[in-house]
Amino acid sequence: MIWFDIKNLENKISNNELTDKDGFSYVLANLILTTIVLSFVTNNANGWIKLSQCVISILINVWGLKTVYEVNNEIDGKDFFKRFFAINWVIGMRLIVITLIFVVIVGIIIGIVSEKNYMNFNDPNPIRDIVGLIFSAMISFICYLLIINSFRRLKTTLE
Repeated sequence: MIWFDIKNLENKISNNELTDKDGFSYVLANLILTTIVLSFVTNNANGWIKLSQCVISILINVWGLKTVYEVNNEIDGKDFFKRFFAINWVIGMRLIVITLIFVVIVGIIIGIVSEKNYMNFNDPNPIRDIVGLIFSAMISFICYLLIINSFRRLKTTLE
């Protein structure tokens, strides 16, 4: 299973070397990671922020999946899930690393600049919740853009 090297993964897909077992591994890895994240994430945001986050997430996911599916159909219409989960895994790993680095840097800056601990997730803070909503929407949107671009690169290599 490839974790970070998108070019290697794209080459493997282009050469039709990605097996059903590989696809299963990527699907399984995605489901495990999603389950872990959803199990540990707590959100003390008020109702309208939770509702907004839900609606925005649904819209981004519907747009992203529909676009990726259409690009895959322009390629050859085959192996959508195998391709999608494999590419999503590698791009997701990259985004997790970049996001963690960004969050640590921002946390350090906020800790240095502020005397109050704004990172206390038990205290209600609507500004922090709105920033979190915007940040998570941006990450989801960027993730789909990267996936779409990867599928488009596959289209040119498979044609």
